[in-house]
Amino acid sequence: MKRKFLCLALAMLTLVSALALTSCNKATPEEGTVTRVTVDINPSVEFMVDDQNTIVSVTALNDDGSILIIGETFIGKTPEEAVELMVSIAAETGYLVEGNAQTTENTVKISVSGDSKYAQKLMKAVEKKANATLKALDIQGHVEKAEALGTEALRQMALSTSIYTEEELAAMDEKQLCNVIAQGRIETALLLTEDMRNAYYAAKEHKISFAESEEVAKVIKSLGGIYALTHSTYKAALDLYSKAITDLDELRYKLLVSPESDYQKSLVKLREAKVELLKQKNYTATLDVNGEEYVSATLTLQISEENYDKALKAYEELGKRANEAMESLISVLRQSEEKLKELEAKIFDDNIEEKLAEKAVEMEANVNALKDSFFAEFEAAHADDITAIENALLEKKAQLKASIEENA
Repeated sequence: MKRKFLCLALAMLTLVSALALTSCNKATPEEGTVTRVTVDINPSVEFMVDDQNTIVSVTALNDDGSILIIGETFIGKTPEEAVELMVSIAAETGYLVEGNAQTTENTVKISVSGDSKYAQKLMKAVEKKANATLKALDIQGHVEKAEALGTEALRQMALSTSIYTEEELAAMDEKQLCNVIAQGRIETALLLTEDMRNAYYAAKEHKISFAESEEVAKVIKSLGGIYALTHSTYKAALDLYSKAITDLDELRYKLLVSPESDYQKSLVKLREAKVELLKQKNYTATLDVNGEEYVSATLTLQISEENYDKALKAYEELGKRANEAMESLISVLRQSEEKLKELEAKIFDDNIEEKLAEKAVEMEANVNALKDSFFAEFEAAHADDITAIENALLEKKAQLKASIEENA
């Protein structure tokens, strides 16, 4: 239940500002600016760049991106260095194909947030570096400028990666939205896959929302006397809300995060199919297009592409089913949220409102303390899953590199 809680939103903005992440579309990289840069080779990766022209976060935007960035150091590099590293790794793992591959197969798409002079300058710099890297690697390819996300798209991204409400985000401009996104990226740097990050964002939103309502319940209880019944009624609604949160988070984990889920098992098969596809694509590119072996290899490549497409379709279908399965629990959660809101509107009298105002600073401190400690708790609870994800990504990356070396 994303909602305003006292000065929580203001406190978060202050925290973000303290981290010197305050805008992404000024004419020059003035103190505190941050710029969003994406590089898409499929792998797709997002970089956040600070006012010192330094990468402060790197986030995989798809599973191939997770394979590419695992085990690499992007943080602290310049955008040009990060792009060079990404293109080089993409070549090492076969996402960029050497040999007789068509130029269109080796497309590097780059976007830079904003249309300022600074953004234009940065775009030219990373574009130049990407082209130079392709040339140095003797890869026939080209670099394209991709359209960066607009303000509304950034707002939707911020909504899904923060505990801000739609109302709060609606009042933010592009630079403030970049603040929120950058802070979320830094916070979840150790969560390498989108599924794990989504589980984290959802769990955090639920935990903070429950904590806010729990603080309210404590205040009502402290009034005692005639407010005992009011507290009992509110606490009963809060317990239902807590159960709805637990049920939804557990189902999300079971369907989308657990290594034992059909969804994650299908991801393993998808990665295996991708390894075979890239291996065959790179092998085919080493052959003489006029030779007999090229014809046979091309047919094998077609089969590999079909197998990959089937694996991708199965993976996406299981993800769709999982999200559909969660809809009923999401509905229960929303109903519980509405019940709490209705009770607050109905039972909060002047005495309760006065006590809430009196305890505002204390309540805010309690919620912020929980917010600050949440990642550590989540990491501890999912330590085995995080390690398993890292190991699986490293294994696939090693397989891709080995298959490319075989064709060298």
